[in-house]
Amino acid sequence: MNKALHRIHSQHAKALKHAILKQRPLVIWMTGLPASGKSTLARALETRLLEEGYFTQWMDGDSLRLGLTSDLSFSDADQEENIRRSSEVAKLFLESGIITICTFISPTSHIRSIARNIIGVTNFMEVYLNCSLETCVQRDEENLYGRALRGGVVNLSGVSFPYEAPDRPSLELFTGYHSIEDCTNQLMEAIIPRIRPL
Repeated sequence: MNKALHRIHSQHAKALKHAILKQRPLVIWMTGLPASGKSTLARALETRLLEEGYFTQWMDGDSLRLGLTSDLSFSDADQEENIRRSSEVAKLFLESGIITICTFISPTSHIRSIARNIIGVTNFMEVYLNCSLETCVQRDEENLYGRALRGGVVNLSGVSFPYEAPDRPSLELFTGYHSIEDCTNQLMEAIIPRIRPL
């Protein structure tokens, strides 16, 4: 199949998938410090979207490290490779017409730019969960911060590895001040116009 025919087929298939699923796909990329509320908010958001009839997939960094990226460490190079692989999978979901929620610390602007470039700017919604380090430490049920301070966890963002807050996220949520319900409502308000079928 030549490139022109392949492009026509891809566009036709994409339109059919959107029609079948009755939605426009989007990758919602949540970034923030550990314990800033990414997983909790993703769970609440996915529930709301499913209840309203949207088809979703949630990709969580911790879950992927049990399988797809289990061979990677937390070195700079491996964190970049972790995001590269995860972004390629998110892109496959996107191309299947699925609304994909991604929860990755993705601590640097460079790493997030890798994700954005792979997925595509048009379909990439960066959501920054802005929460103070003090609040994250208080919420930390896994004691990641305590273990990092004792040297038991390496390259933990906010302690032994820098976290670069996004300059211009699509949406910034102050999870240290607003409830999960309020943050979910803000997310839904921003997302629905982008996923509702034309």
